[in-house]
This record gives sequence, structure tokens and C-alpha cells, in this order.
Amino acid sequence: MKVLWLASWYPNKISPLDGDFVQRHALAVSEFASVSVIYVAQYGESVPNPQPEIVETANGAVKELRVYFTSLRTGIRVLDKLIYNWKYYHTYRSIIRSYFSEYGKPDLVHVHVPMKAGIIARWIKRRWKIPYVVTEHSAIYVPGPADAFDNRSFYFRQNVSAIFRAAAGVTSVSFHNGSIIKKLFGLKMMYTLHNVVDIKSFFYKPGVIGARCRFIHVSTMGFQKNTIGILQVCAKLKMIREDWELELIGPPNAPVVDFIENNELKNFVFVKGEVSNKEVARQMQDASALVMFSRYENFPCVIIEALCCGLPVVATNVAGIPEAVDASNGILVESENEAQLLAAMIEMIERFHLFDGPGIAQKAAKKYNYNTIGKQFFDLYNAVVSSLK
Repeated sequence: MKVLWLASWYPNKISPLDGDFVQRHALAVSEFASVSVIYVAQYGESVPNPQPEIVETANGAVKELRVYFTSLRTGIRVLDKLIYNWKYYHTYRSIIRSYFSEYGKPDLVHVHVPMKAGIIARWIKRRWKIPYVVTEHSAIYVPGPADAFDNRSFYFRQNVSAIFRAAAGVTSVSFHNGSIIKKLFGLKMMYTLHNVVDIKSFFYKPGVIGARCRFIHVSTMGFQKNTIGILQVCAKLKMIREDWELELIGPPNAPVVDFIENNELKNFVFVKGEVSNKEVARQMQDASALVMFSRYENFPCVIIEALCCGLPVVATNVAGIPEAVDASNGILVESENEAQLLAAMIEMIERFHLFDGPGIAQKAAKKYNYNTIGKQFFDLYNAVVSSLK
């Protein structure tokens, strides 16, 4: 089966980590089907124009096509936005025509994040009668995000609705968010297909239990992840006991760095900055537990990566997180409840060594590996194609 992926998010030269979870899904599915990914960069009219470029690469069995285009700038924001969007869709349609001419038509199109790639999928469906499925990775349907679905423009909401309703199948990476989407758009079916983990990198590695409980936090350090909330709890934890440390992995920002300095946490909290995915795995293998304090989520990859390394998890009881975390592998707290997080971190310090690390890793690896998730997508593809014959 030949499947064309249209990704609204995908790693690119402007944002190298953008949609890396979509890329891992592609690698998983490529074990069962021929997968080509087209990504037309969505840098927006306010970002400096990159040089026009088409970059074609082979990532394992996945053919990746990244397209960068230049848009005329007038300095008038509304006009620039209209010109940018016209150029985006014009470029995308041209790339699709060239792709079909060179490689032939696919059996199915798979959209990752409906806007804006889903608009192209609807155009393909109308013109060539090729069905498409949609996977939603975004957390915009739950309360909390500044860019929540209800706050978006009429144009955005109408297009997302039309994209979902014209799809032959819709999936979400969490049952929680999938249920919201199903109800919101009146969909008959919604499939839950979780994120994947590269278990060749993220796996259990026995280590020496040190005198301190070593927490690790991996995120973008922004509002959604509430890293400052974790640090506020750490400031209180430091006054109670000192047998712990926290390693922060991700892009450091001034509020985080300043909080650590102003609250004398530099002997407890260590900022590692951004590191490679393989280095994240290595750091997890040397840690005692993962801590996350997200305000909202869909189904975060970092949690299932930690589980595959055998780490117990302290995290918030939001969206899809309780689909992965329970009493056997962690502790759940309410979002924004710093008292609960403090109690959970103290409990983890006292009993992290009692969790069954090898068992946690084995269960997670069996559920989130490339083969398992790739096969679930392939089965969906077959069901969709068969139903339309």
C-alpha cells in the first residue's frame, strides 16, 4: 500500500524539533506500508522569509519532502497574511501535482494536524477521489491553551470542522482528546492510536541507586508545561529535605534561570539545555523518576519514553496522561495543585526504588513500540480502503 502523508507539523530547518513525534509515527508505519511525507513549511507571514528550497531525503524507508517558499512582504499585516496563504496553497498544489506525475497516485492520504495540510487533502479528494484520514496531535480542544479551538478564527474553525467531517477516518493520540473531538464535530468513529517510542534508544538500564532521588523534567519549559510551578515546589521541598535533585532538559529561559538563582536552588536544580533524543534517553536511564506538571496536554511522548526506560512518573491528571500513568508506574496530581505535587515528590523520594523498573519498561515497550503502533495504523488503512471499494 502506498500512503502519502501531509504533515502540518514536521521537523524542519526552521524548527528542528517541530512534530518529531509525527516523524516517529511515519517510521513506525513504514514497516508496513510505503510512506512518503510532504511538509510545506508553515513559518507564517511574520517570520523572515527562508530561501526557496525543496529538500528531498530518505529517512530509513520514509521518503521526506520539505518545501520552503518565499512570500512577498508589503508591510501591511492583513495583506501580507493573504499573500502568504495564497503562496502556501499555490506552492502545495504545485508540489502535489509534481509528486503524482513522478511517483503516481497514492492509495490513501494521511493528514497529521488538520490545519493547513487538511485543506490540501480535501482538494486531493475532490480532484482525484483519493480518501484521507486525519490524526490530531494538538491539545487545542481542552481548556487552557491561549490558542484554544474556541478562540480561533471562524475561518480556522470552519475549515477544521470540514476537514474532520470529510475524512474517511479520524484518530487522536489520546482517548481523552479523541472523545472531545468526536463529540465536537459529530463524528461517527474515533480511533485512539498512541504516540510511539524508539525502544532501541529508550530502554531499561540497571543503575546504581544513589543517595539522592534524581528527578528529571524534559519539556519546552513554557506555560503549558508549568516548569515554574515545579520550581516553586522545589523551593519548598528544599526546606524539608535535601536528598534529591532535579535535572531540567529543554530550552532554558530567563524566568527559569532567574528563579533557580533567586531561590538558591543551584545545588539542587541543574539546567542541561536542549540535547539530542539519544541523550534524553541516556539521561532518563540515569534518573530515578520523571516529573511533569503540565497544565494541559494530549498524550506527551516524554512520559511514555520515561516509562520505556523503567522510570516511575509524577505527572498531572490531565487529558491522555492517565491513559499511560497509574499506581503501578507513578503518581498523578491535579494541575496547578502545588501542595499535591510537593506531597507526590516527597513520596517518590521515599519509594522510587520500590517501583518495578524492569516491569514498567517491559509493559510500556510492548504497548508503544514502532511495530505495535505501525500495525494499528496499517490495519486502519486497510479498513478504510476496503470500505470504499
